[in-house]
Amino acid sequence: MGLLDTLNLFNLVGLGDATGLELLFAASALIGGILFVLYFFLLMIGGIATDVFDGLFGIDVDMGADASFKALTFQGIMAFMMFFGLGGLWVLKSDGGDNLAILAGAVCGGFSMYGTGKLFQLFVDLQQDGTTELSEAIGSKGTTYLRISEGGVGQVTVEVNGAQRTYNAKSEDGTRIGTGDFIEVVDVIGEVLVVKRI
Repeated sequence: MGLLDTLNLFNLVGLGDATGLELLFAASALIGGILFVLYFFLLMIGGIATDVFDGLFGIDVDMGADASFKALTFQGIMAFMMFFGLGGLWVLKSDGGDNLAILAGAVCGGFSMYGTGKLFQLFVDLQQDGTTELSEAIGSKGTTYLRISEGGVGQVTVEVNGAQRTYNAKSEDGTRIGTGDFIEVVDVIGEVLVVKRI
C-alpha cells in the first residue's frame, strides 16, 4: 500500500507542484489523453468500447464511424480536453500569461475537435457502396456471355466503373447475337441492357 499512497500521476509527468490554472490544464490534458488512448485501444480490440462506455455511464453512446464526424462526439470532446490542456499548459509554462493560456488552450482544443471530426468524416467518405446504376453501363463495350436469341434476352459482360459485370441484355434491332460477339450498350429498359453488335 505504501507505493500506491505515494503514486501521483502529476509527479510522473513533472507537474507535481502545479497549482491553480496549471492544475486545470494538466488535469484536462491527462484525463483527455487517458480517455483518448483507452477509447482507441478498446476500439482496436474488437469494438467493445461502445459496450464498455454504455455500461459505465448508462447512456446510449453512438461511437459508429457514420456519426463520428459531427463535432460534439465522445471522440471530439476527448480531443478537445487533451489539446486544451496541452496548449494551455504550454503557453502557461512559456510565461504567456493566464488569459493567453486560456485562449491558446481553447484554440488548440477547437482545432483538434474540428480535425477529429474531419478525420472521421474522411473514414466515412472512404466507404464504398459497391452498387452501380444500370444507366452507367450505357456506352460500355463488352462481349455476349449467353447468346441473345432473335427477339429474346441473353447475357452480356461489360466493364462498368472499372469492373467486369454480367447483365441481362437484348438486341437493339431484335436480331440474334451469338456468344462471344462484341457489343456496345446503347440503352437500358428496366433491368435489361439494350445492345448492338459492333
